[in-house]
Amino acid sequence: MRSARRTRRIPAGEFFLSAFMTALEPDELVTAVHVPVWCPGSGFAVAELARRHGDFAIAGAACGVQLRDGRITRAAVGLFGMGGIPVRARTAEEALTGASVGEVDLDGLARDAVAPLRPTSDAHGSGAYRRRAGAHMIARALGRALAEAQGSGEAGA
Repeated sequence: MRSARRTRRIPAGEFFLSAFMTALEPDELVTAVHVPVWCPGSGFAVAELARRHGDFAIAGAACGVQLRDGRITRAAVGLFGMGGIPVRARTAEEALTGASVGEVDLDGLARDAVAPLRPTSDAHGSGAYRRRAGAHMIARALGRALAEAQGSGEAGA
């Protein structure tokens, strides 16, 4: 972030404070985003549910996986539409890391990832609906990310 006064970095997990509220000061601009580099054998995917293309997501997931010798060596699972700010599904990331690709139960892992979340209800859906949709989006995005990491890019399409 940069202003006339200073330049600073804000970790991604601290940037979003609530809906439409960030950690930026009124006189600051985002001038760069630093994204960690993942090794070969990585795959990424985003899945979202929205009423219309371009609308805010009712629920969604962004996932990344890194594979080596048929095992998941790194995983990242982010959720959006499940509250005022994006959240990481740390339990899913931990469950994935070290697992054999063939042994991963995407649906079970996704259900477990959203179980502790308490999304609010609104005109677009109840909290329970968002939780179910979020689980489905995690499973879909992880399937696509795993397929990309394995080189096919077709699973879960």
